[in-house]
Amino acid sequence: MMSYPFLDFDKLENSYSESLGILDKNFNKIVVVGIGGSSQGAKAITHFLNEKRVQYVDHLNSVKINELLNSAKLDKTGFFFVSKSGQTSEILTIFEYMIKKLDGNIDFSKNFYSFTENASSPLRDLSIQKSIKTIELNKEIGGRFSIFSNNSLIPSFYFNRDLCNEFFYGGRRALEDKDQIKNMAEEDFKRIKNGKNIFAYLIYGDELIEIGNWRKQLYAESLGKNAKGVLPLVSEMPKDQHSLLQFYLDGPKNIFFEIMGMEYSKMNLINITLSNHLDAMSKSLLNINETSNKFIFKDKDMSKIGHFFGSEMLRVIYLAELLEVDPFNQDAVELQKGYLN
Repeated sequence: MMSYPFLDFDKLENSYSESLGILDKNFNKIVVVGIGGSSQGAKAITHFLNEKRVQYVDHLNSVKINELLNSAKLDKTGFFFVSKSGQTSEILTIFEYMIKKLDGNIDFSKNFYSFTENASSPLRDLSIQKSIKTIELNKEIGGRFSIFSNNSLIPSFYFNRDLCNEFFYGGRRALEDKDQIKNMAEEDFKRIKNGKNIFAYLIYGDELIEIGNWRKQLYAESLGKNAKGVLPLVSEMPKDQHSLLQFYLDGPKNIFFEIMGMEYSKMNLINITLSNHLDAMSKSLLNINETSNKFIFKDKDMSKIGHFFGSEMLRVIYLAELLEVDPFNQDAVELQKGYLN
């Protein structure tokens, strides 16, 4: 298997360490402005860590943006604008909106940071005009594969830097397990050939929801090509049991299930009930002869999370090879962009 820049951990760690020197270390809140892969990796990690000091603007909702700006202590808030190309329309719109909204109330050169490629682009050029610092993103690493890159690491570990080494350690271990991961991809391929074209992620534990959303983008954008691929679904359990369970257990047999759950260190009544639902779902799937994968995570176990992210990227690459599609392009997405004014 060839090497990939998003799994070159020596270079990724060096880039992260060098970029930390650009940051102000006195913020008490971080606002990440990014869409899709630009911010989803960081959102997955911070959500897993229950890190409320990092907030995300990954929408075009002016009411929510105004509420965020009005409630923030602006001088103690770092704003991270993330667009690898520097041309993402949503990010440029929000950037311009916040510049106008906050002009005179904040020092852009101290509180704003742009994460983009080292090349001329609207975001980079505007940042230079406003004396806004830029943190470079590797042009060879696409958003959905950027979980170990600056746009994911810097917001994720701004308040938890001691956990980043564990995260990298887990990612490195995934490379050691590539044969096992390749076997998983081969099993996935057999399922797809047998008509399992929907992968449902059944998530027991709120901390894992955004990791499920990260997987959704990874699988959909990497494999959905040439009339091939799988449709990934994220199901928040046990809530979705009250709307989708009947369909899951007695509907069409084109769904492959993967259970993701939390193993909490403090097993109170709520956590015990959640665990019981997870076990009951596992037994229900066995009862109807449905195979499933199960991934269980402990509180703040960043080594396990790093291993999971690394494994999933490798799994998608192996599966793309079997499906004979390119996991790194997304040509169909450009069709919609062409219609934007």
